[in-house]
Amino acid sequence: MHRTLSPLARLGIVMLAGLATPAAHAATYCATNVSELQAALTAAANSPADDEIKIQQGIYAPSQQLLYNSPNTGWVFLTGGWVQNGATNCAQQVGTAASTILTGSGVTKVLGMFFNPPGTVPFGPRYGVQNLSIRDGYGDSATFQRGGGLQMFSGVDIQVEFWLDNVIVANNSGYFGGGADLYVRRGLIRVVNSLFANNSAPTTAFGHFSAISLAGDGPNGVLIANSTFANGTCPGSGGRGCGIGVTVGGGMRLDLINTLFANNAVSDVNIEGAASGGFGNGVAFADYSRVGATTGTIALSQTNALVGDPRFVDAPNQDYRLRDDSPFINRGLGTIPIYGYLGYDLTGSLRTRFGALDPGAYENQTWDFIFANGFQ
Repeated sequence: MHRTLSPLARLGIVMLAGLATPAAHAATYCATNVSELQAALTAAANSPADDEIKIQQGIYAPSQQLLYNSPNTGWVFLTGGWVQNGATNCAQQVGTAASTILTGSGVTKVLGMFFNPPGTVPFGPRYGVQNLSIRDGYGDSATFQRGGGLQMFSGVDIQVEFWLDNVIVANNSGYFGGGADLYVRRGLIRVVNSLFANNSAPTTAFGHFSAISLAGDGPNGVLIANSTFANGTCPGSGGRGCGIGVTVGGGMRLDLINTLFANNAVSDVNIEGAASGGFGNGVAFADYSRVGATTGTIALSQTNALVGDPRFVDAPNQDYRLRDDSPFINRGLGTIPIYGYLGYDLTGSLRTRFGALDPGAYENQTWDFIFANGFQ
């Protein structure tokens, strides 16, 4: 089952050309404990170069939020799943997001990444988080702490990109965007092959994340592909729901592709424009996705909608793989032309089987297409 990309989805994932080519001299750091990880974040933030911070497999439980706060335009990628080979740390990467855990232990926010240049800059950076888990973060609602798990922010009028690839964001709490709070004044927010589960905003809305893109140098604002958002909780606020909240300004768009929403209170997706702030109102599209209730001021245009029970393996225990009898197996796009797409799921298994992708964050590896189609 090979599927072609719809015109709306194809338009929505044209990658932006506004970012400068990364510098030739990149630095690489290896972290094996919390102290090394924060030291690497600080060193990379103070460097104008493009950097990768490799995190060795394990559990990282900081006593306060891990912080990357940079005035520089250098790119940075934070990547997990690294293992030791002999005496060499971070020698090889294993593609299992659950093996590298950054945890707030229910008492602190987990990770913040901020771009704060001192003045006008010619171009902006790309910040990436890849192949790891962000869990049990706590943002105090009484003091309006957004993004209990992850917060990424750029408030400058220059193109910036935030990438989340193969990331698990689970059991976090915060004021608006319990799992993550992502804001770009101008730029792209990109979430691919990721799972958001059991996140909450105890006093407001958007249990999983809040994503805001007001302007940009291309058609994208917020792109979400091959991801799962399940069991977001909140009381609701002003009619907004507990899944994700997206704000897109004029000329920007939300695209949901191959993505599953399940059991999120009030609504799965809340979509709003920014006309009241002078930025206009964007548009929103979903293709080959399961989206239930929507709220907000911008309508979601859906094509090839998926309907019904996804039949997860064990949702109460946060196992959001599709069972062999799921009606959604092989119901996603067969090929997704997303730049930098890793091509494997959260367990490190290949995404494309039998010529098609499964929607959501996991690819079923056991389904037998011969017997599934009634052949004995």
